[in-house]
Order: sequence, then C-alpha cells, then structure tokens
Amino acid sequence: MELDDALVLIGEWGLYQTLMYWLITIPGTWFCVWPMMSVVFQAGFPETYYCNVGENSQLNQSIPIIDMEDGSPVYDNCYMYVNSSVDNSTMPCSDGWYYESDNFAETIVTEWDLVCEEAFLSQLSQSIFMVGVMIGAFIAGYLSDKFGRKTIFLISLWSESVLGILVAFTQSYIGYTILRFLTGVMLQGVMVSNLILATEMFPPGKRLYAGFLNNISWGCGIMLLAPMAYLVRNWRYLQLFMHAPGLCTFYYFWVIPESMRWLISIGQKDKAEKILYTAARFNKKQLPENVLSDSVTVDAPMCQNGFGGGSNLKPFGKTLDENNMDGNSNCENYVSPSDNIVFSKTNGASNDDQTLSGTDGVTKLVDDEKEEDPKYTLLDLLKRPRLAANTAIMCLAWFVTSLVYFGISYNSVNIGGGFYLSFFLNGMVEIPGQVIALFATLKWGRRIPTCTILVLAGLFCGITIFIPAETSDGTNLVPLQLTMYLIGKCAITGAFSCFWTWAPELFPTLIRNLGFGVTNFFASFGGVVAPFTVYLAYNNLNAVLVIFGILSLLTAIIVLFLPETKDQPMPRTIEEAEEMAKAKTKQKKLTKAENEPSNIQGKDNMTYFAEKETQTL
Repeated sequence: MELDDALVLIGEWGLYQTLMYWLITIPGTWFCVWPMMSVVFQAGFPETYYCNVGENSQLNQSIPIIDMEDGSPVYDNCYMYVNSSVDNSTMPCSDGWYYESDNFAETIVTEWDLVCEEAFLSQLSQSIFMVGVMIGAFIAGYLSDKFGRKTIFLISLWSESVLGILVAFTQSYIGYTILRFLTGVMLQGVMVSNLILATEMFPPGKRLYAGFLNNISWGCGIMLLAPMAYLVRNWRYLQLFMHAPGLCTFYYFWVIPESMRWLISIGQKDKAEKILYTAARFNKKQLPENVLSDSVTVDAPMCQNGFGGGSNLKPFGKTLDENNMDGNSNCENYVSPSDNIVFSKTNGASNDDQTLSGTDGVTKLVDDEKEEDPKYTLLDLLKRPRLAANTAIMCLAWFVTSLVYFGISYNSVNIGGGFYLSFFLNGMVEIPGQVIALFATLKWGRRIPTCTILVLAGLFCGITIFIPAETSDGTNLVPLQLTMYLIGKCAITGAFSCFWTWAPELFPTLIRNLGFGVTNFFASFGGVVAPFTVYLAYNNLNAVLVIFGILSLLTAIIVLFLPETKDQPMPRTIEEAEEMAKAKTKQKKLTKAENEPSNIQGKDNMTYFAEKETQTL
C-alpha cells in the first residue's frame, strides 16, 4: 500500500497528527520569526540623542539648536561646538552620546553608539543575518534530504537556541554580527525542516491546509513578539527570552517522529510502519500487518465511500496482482490519493493490459521497464526560452515581494500609532492576508489573484503617503494613516503566500527543487536588502513607500506574463514544461492535454505527469 493511502486510513487529520503538527510548527515558526523581526526592537533608535557634553556644560552653549518643537529646542544629533565663545564651528561628538527613549531601556544602537556616521551598522547586521538565512536555505535542504528532516530540525533548533543565547552575552558589535549570521544559518534549517516535517505527515489533500496553518502561526509569532518586547525593554534580556525556550524542546528527540516519506525513500520502510501503527493506536484506527507492503492494498468495498475521513475503513488485503476485480467490485476505478492516478483494469484482462489513467484523461501504458529519468541542471532550464523567461519573471517578482514584505514589517513602528501597538497590528493583518490568498488561489487560480493583490499593495502604500499625520484644524489622522499602511501589509503578505504556492508549479517535476531553490534565493535576497529601507526611512519614510508602491505595481504587470497553473497537470520533464508554457490560455492547455497525449518531443507516451496540485517543498 502507498503511504498516502495509509495516512488516510489512520485519519487524515487525527489527534496524533494534530499534536505532532503543533509541536513542530510552533517552535518551527515562532523561534524563527522572533530573531528575524526582533531587529525592530534590538536595533531601535532612541527618540532623542545628542552629544554627551558633561555635567558642567550647558547644552545651548555646547550643541547647535537645529529646530524648535512645541517650544523646546531640538539639538543636533551628531555635532557639537568646538568653542562656542569663539565662533560657531562644529565637530563630531567626542565623548559619546546622551540617549533618551520612552520605548527602550537599551538597544545595540545605544550600547555601541551606532548613530550618525555609523547608523547604517545596525541595519547592516540585520542584512548579514539575512545572508545567513539565504545560505542556510541551500545547506538545510540538502542536509534534510541526506540525514533526515527530524535530525536537521532538532540540530538546527538547538543550535539556533545556543547561538541566540551567546548573542546575549557578546560584548562587541562584530561578535554580535558574526553570531547573528550563524543564527540565521541555523534558523533557515529550522524553517525548511519544520515545514517539510509537518506537512509530510498528511496525505496530499491536507498538505495545503497544513502549509496554510504554518503561515498563520508565523503571523501569530509576530503578534506575540510585540508584548514580549514591551515587557522586556533591554535587548540582551529580550534575546534570552526569545532563545532560551528552544532548549526546553530537548524531549522532542523521543517524541517527534521522523518523516515517514524520507524513511521510505532510504529503504527504512519498517520504521515508517512503526510510526504509522503508533499514529493508528493514538487515533483509535486499525491497520493491517505490513501496511506498506506492495502485497497490501485497499479492500474493494471500502472504496465506495472514498477517502474523506477514513472512519469506516478497516483491514483489507487484495492486490492488483490478483485477478479479483470482477463485476461485483466497487473498485474498478480506485483513485489512489498518493499519486492521483486511476488504476483501472477491464474484466478478464491480463496484467500486461493494465493501464494508468491520469484524472485529466491522459492514459499511459505501464511499461515493465521504466525509462530512466533524464538529469537536468540549471543550464538546461535556461536553455528553454519560455522556461527561462518564467524563471526570470518569478525571480524578480519574488525579490520585490520579499523586499516590500520585510520592508513594511521593519518600518511598521515608524508610521505612528504607538510603537508596540503598530508592530502587533503588523503581525495581526498577516492572518487575513493568508486567508484571502488561500481562498483566492483555490477559486480563481494564481495569476489574477496575485496580480490583484500586488496592485492593492502598491495602491495602499501610495495612499499612505498622501495622508498627513494631522489636518490644519488639528484632527489626528495617524489611525487612518496606519490603517492604509496595514492594508498594504495585508496585501503583500497575501502576494508572498501566492508566490509560495505558484513558484514550484512552474517547474517540471524532475527539476522542481532546483527551480524553486533559484527563485527562493532571490526572495531571500529581497530580505537582505530590506533592512536598508529602515535606514532610508529614518530620513524620508515617504520615499520608501513610493519605492514599495512602484515596485509592487510593476510586479503586478509582469506576473501576467506567467502561465496559469491552477487545475493544470504538472509537467514531469523540461520538454513537457516548455510545451505547456507555450499555451497562452488555460483552455488551450486542456485541449492539448486531451487531444495530443503522445506528441511531446517523442520522449514517452504520457503528455503530462498527473500529480497533485499541492506539493511538498
């Protein structure tokens, strides 16, 4: 029996899967989003700072006054008089700075004087952290395939926790930056492994929702960080508060199961079966002996009610090898959830006449000797004009979306409405953004919803610019300003979610990991650039919003050149993908799949590899 069939029988979303899912997902998202977003608090600038002039000096005689605000002088942040009794010549601060803030007790900015000419260093450290995340994406994916999802998840989680604790005790900016870089590398191992480990315990029909809840948990983590930072105003204590709980997951070694799919892929089917039996007992379900053996399959009568919940399924034992599909059987067309292929056999036919029919109507004879899969590289992908164009568009689109997403998140505290409240709302609006993206892509596909959401993101970033903080008669418009800003954040979150679904669907099966990895690299690069928008926003937030708005609108246009993938059979080879990419409408693609099943470069008889729309990344 296939693993996906067995997962249905134990309950597609039973109590066991629910407990394991949240044990993996909560630390897998919260312990990642906290270090990634904590730069807002750890590298926060104080509201007031100026040169430290000593106790016996008067400020107005030592520091230039650059403005008056509510009758109080605003002193220059970076310069002091050389000798005010002689002339007004100035020099950089010589004895450090004086800081005053209602939002922070201590940040890396105030501790290491990262202001004035060195102000960019606070955001540079975050960019270097994101470089670590980007590098970790390549390492984690390879290692999780080689050594197992659970192994890499736990090693990364505990390593990230230890490194995060060490960051709290570092005494220099360089040490802080290096340790944060290493934390970023480990953090990506947690992100990648947690998503794969959590979703692979479900059959295909439930993996989309597992991924969706993973995204919701990410937004909840952002929301939770706001009250944590509000209560813990010192960056070192906040660092400990974020990372120490990771060490409390030591018991995961005995509790969390390894991915059953990975165990089967390395030939350890017996260990996968043990996990299945544990889950079945926990969910109060029954499984046959040697459930993953090829000689075990679903009993015909149980196919009558489908695979909705698996509550009425029981042990069984017939195989396709046996000539037992007679006229009384309810399983003449049993749809296996594991691969969405219809197994059919006509009465009295021999085993050689058995066929595999995809649900899109494409039929392929089962060959005794399977043709060896071709090996592809990135160069092969770029040689195909249409696939190369799709890859380039997706790389650019995901880069912009990531840049705007992280840029809006980091700058949310600069828009007004309360420092911690603004950040909390910044996390809260991610939840409706994810919900909207999920239902829009399921109902209307990928291209039009993604384009529409990006347009909304661009428009609301632009609208925010034209709303003043206060009207001429004194009316406070900051709440309206913040609302427009947060709608833009909600939209860009939805766009990010759409690309997460859409990107892997553009590539053929045999090169999907490579193609997705390339596009995800550019998404990570957007995260590397985003911290510098905070540095720019200190001087001109409107300029940053203009950049975000224009880039979002331009991206909305270029994604229209990407093919629609909803309800389309996913290609297996580059030749099939290139052929499918040439179709300009969904109807043309469907017509090609129905009428020309054997006319693609002569590679084999199957036009498109019938595969579930939801993929495990």
